Amino acid sequence: MLPIRISGHVTADGRLIFTPPPNLPEGDVEITIQVAEGEQFTEEELQDLLIFTPRPGAEVVAEGLVGGWEHKGIDDPVAFVDHIRHEAEGR
Repeated sequence: MLPIRISGHVTADGRLIFTPPPNLPEGDVEITIQVAEGEQFTEEELQDLLIFTPRPGAEVVAEGLVGGWEHKGIDDPVAFVDHIRHEAEGR
C-alpha cells in the first residue's frame, strides 16, 4: 500500500473527520491513528477507538453520507475512473 498522510479530527462522539486528497482511488485502506503529542489515552480508551459499530443504511442515507460524485460534478463515475486509470498508466 502507498502511504498517504492526512490530518484529521476525532470528535467527542468518536467520529473521524478528514478531507480525502483529490483523486483518491477507490478500494480498501489501512488506517493508522497517531495521537497528537501531549494527549494520552489509556489502553482501554485505545481499544474503544478501534471498535467499529455498523449503522443501518437508512441512518447513513438520512445523514447524507451517500453519493460522493455529485459534489465533484461527475455524471458518469465509471468513465471518470477509467479516465483516472488511463492517466495513471500513462505516467
